[in-house]
Amino acid sequence: MKTIKKYLFAVSTILLTSFSTNAQTGKDSGTPWGKGQDSIRCREAVSLLTSYAKGGNFADAKVYWQKAFDECPGSSKNIYIYGVKILDWEISNAKTPEEKKALVEKLLNLYDLRMNYFGDDPKYSKDWIISQKITDYLKYTPTEKIDYDMLYNWTKPRIEETKGETEPQVVYFYVFSSLNKAIGNSNWHQQYVSDYMLGNGYLEESLDAADQAQDSTKYNYVSDLKNQLDNLFARSGLADCKMLVSIFGKDLENNKNNANYLQAMIDLFRYADCEKEPLYFKASEYMFAIKPTAASAVGLARDAMNKKDINGANNYLNKALELSKDKQLRGNILTMMGINKKDAGAFAEARNLFNKALQEDPNNGTPLLLIAQMYASSAASIFPNDALKQRCVYYLVIDKLNRAASIDSRVAAEAKRLIGIYSRNLPASSDIFMHPDLESGGTFFVGGWIGESTRIR
Repeated sequence: MKTIKKYLFAVSTILLTSFSTNAQTGKDSGTPWGKGQDSIRCREAVSLLTSYAKGGNFADAKVYWQKAFDECPGSSKNIYIYGVKILDWEISNAKTPEEKKALVEKLLNLYDLRMNYFGDDPKYSKDWIISQKITDYLKYTPTEKIDYDMLYNWTKPRIEETKGETEPQVVYFYVFSSLNKAIGNSNWHQQYVSDYMLGNGYLEESLDAADQAQDSTKYNYVSDLKNQLDNLFARSGLADCKMLVSIFGKDLENNKNNANYLQAMIDLFRYADCEKEPLYFKASEYMFAIKPTAASAVGLARDAMNKKDINGANNYLNKALELSKDKQLRGNILTMMGINKKDAGAFAEARNLFNKALQEDPNNGTPLLLIAQMYASSAASIFPNDALKQRCVYYLVIDKLNRAASIDSRVAAEAKRLIGIYSRNLPASSDIFMHPDLESGGTFFVGGWIGESTRIR
């Protein structure tokens, strides 16, 4: 009996020793580094992968990274920091599409594991990791193969969990994926508008927080994300006024004291070029009453302009300029102020405002279109006694239109249309040859209120 007991004890000891030995890695034992020799090997692996990867030697780093990744994934952030670099290197050297696809999936899994083990990092949180994961996914996935459902499902749970505390980049990807789900799918339009309004509200909260903290870097960053979303919506084909009126018309009165709702609505109407809709004016009125913002002041200014109340419009525009820090919106406000001056015949003041608008938003070609039109209408008054010089003013007009087309694709078609019209007024080469003060290829100065030079060609 003693022999049997000794035998059973020996067998159980061997089994326990074997089990214990097999569970010494960090992954198996649930510890960061593992235990015993496995712990030592893992520390060596992390140290070597870090040393090789820092020097850009990803081929040698890969072996040690894989070991650390497999055995002690919770031990060090370097597994993930340098793992991304190693996988980027492998992806760039992939021989086949299948190999590249497998490596991209491995990269995405790496981000998931980092969230699991290091998602509580105060600097590189889950939001940061999700954003990097999506950025790399978009980087390595052809546009036509992007799975927007997947992006939406990556971001939606985070939005639901952290709400207004969600990092702006994750909010951006949430609305971005919803927008792309809506393109070509009318059944998703209502959901996209709901997602936009939710995300827009969170971004507005981030802007308010950055403004209160006087953090101009954060403010400009969030403002840029918001503008990107709005511009994407404007170019998406979803920017349909009829759709927006049908969606918001039934709920506006119930939300007339809901600042987030009203701000999102105003932004959508503005970027959809639906600023002539009575619903847009009403939302601006409600918003301005509970929380004056630049966007709501612009809406009221447009309403005043439609009613030919220029003084009222200018008052609202000045208020909008005072409230706005967004360069794109400030450019639009200054352009509207310039239009009022232009319509009043104060061309020099109008041009000054249009140039200020360009300083705020150098990618907006509308101010240049308007300057060109003022120059064209002034040609006769600048040179009342010289019909040929009047026609030379159109060289300067076309200069402005060409510049507008080159900086802003949104106005390129209109600029080219106007170039076609104004080009008919240019003088013929034979006329230039016969004029004593003009020379082909030479500089031509346009005086008067214009005071600019162009080249005769």
